[in-house]
Amino acid sequence: MSSLLLPILAVLGGFLVLSVSADRLIASAATLARHFGLSIVFIGMTIVAFGTSAPELLVSAVAAANGADGLSVGNAIGSNIINTGLVLGICALVTPLMISRRFLKREFPILLLVMTYAALVLMGGSLGWPQGLALLGAMIAYGIYLGRSHNSEEELEVEFLQIGRGRAMAETVLMLVLLLSSSQVMVWGSVELARAFGVSELVIGLTVIAFGTSLPELAAAVAGVRRGLYDMTLATVVGSNIFNLLGVLAFPGLIGDGMTLPEQVMARDVPAMFALTLIPGLFFLLARYRHGRAPYVPMNRLAGALLLIGFAGYMGLLTLEVLSQA
Repeated sequence: MSSLLLPILAVLGGFLVLSVSADRLIASAATLARHFGLSIVFIGMTIVAFGTSAPELLVSAVAAANGADGLSVGNAIGSNIINTGLVLGICALVTPLMISRRFLKREFPILLLVMTYAALVLMGGSLGWPQGLALLGAMIAYGIYLGRSHNSEEELEVEFLQIGRGRAMAETVLMLVLLLSSSQVMVWGSVELARAFGVSELVIGLTVIAFGTSLPELAAAVAGVRRGLYDMTLATVVGSNIFNLLGVLAFPGLIGDGMTLPEQVMARDVPAMFALTLIPGLFFLLARYRHGRAPYVPMNRLAGALLLIGFAGYMGLLTLEVLSQA
């Protein structure tokens, strides 16, 4: 029991720092957007979304360099499943999300396109230099699109911090550092606990690692909901998922010696990712026609509940696999 004390403290302490720093990150990022004349959505899909995806990038790169193929790929795809099913599901269940029609028309279809593109790249069942370069090239193209398509035209009524540009930038960077470091502490503690109970490497990548590296997204998204920044909340999830598929998933191919994907990735995990993403997509489509030309479209609690049910079903499948291998 004493050997598990430090991992338990790491998980609890990491979560505490994560919760405190996430709320301040959203406030400082929104303030930074105002000072630089950038839109809230742009900040959400770049600084917050990409920054909070850094744990996935680090874990996948280290895992690939050490030959842990299942962990590196499972981390990227598992994080997307958790971001959509758990993070977005919890946010929608807490309060209906009022998302701007412009965001849904422009960003959500890009996520579906990126998912389809990544699935086609991986369809051959391998991830090496060609696939890694294809994903990284798409990531660069997406970054160029973000830089050219977002400006300060979207205005949101939010509460900004009464601080200058320099302090807003410093606090944003500091809060990101705290988010990333605390998430890494939590991942370490979670992995140690999982190994103590004999969980396999593949399942660790899809669950414990994916959940741990998704905690910054969860904390940032919930903090965004609390402050009424619904577009930033969805932008954080969408931007993080795109970064995971194009950036994080590219590194195992570029760093490793080439890997054969576990059969379950294309047969179970990728379809689960598509299914969970299509749930809010369907609700957005129905709400769009129901509310006519209204500038904002709601994502209600029913959608959040369905996401959580779907996520629970997926986790149930993983649990059955663990039990069958025991």
